[in-house]
Amino acid sequence: MKITDAELEIMKVLWEEDNLTLNQIIEKLSSKEQKNKSTIKTLLYRLIDKGAVKSIEKNKKENEFKANISRKKYLKEENNVFLEKLYNGNIDNMLLNFVEDKKISKEKIQKLLDIL
Repeated sequence: MKITDAELEIMKVLWEEDNLTLNQIIEKLSSKEQKNKSTIKTLLYRLIDKGAVKSIEKNKKENEFKANISRKKYLKEENNVFLEKLYNGNIDNMLLNFVEDKKISKEKIQKLLDIL
């Protein structure tokens, strides 16, 4: 499932707190960046169409929204796409690249070794 960066901001809000109304989502996002209500509403309904968000009827006036995909599942899918796209699915090459470029501290390398 392809989620754009703008849609991801909404997903982050819904992963933090389930069952939010549109106005609650707007309120949480407005503190982070300037987006108008119609843009957020459009992005939210795109996420519903993609199956990433579920709409729950709260009452006749407004619905609540919740993430339909967990953060963990999304990250797993995105990690796999990233790994395949940039490293042909080879995690060894990715790790070697980070280690060779010194983007991983010695402590993190030791932690990886401990995990392995």
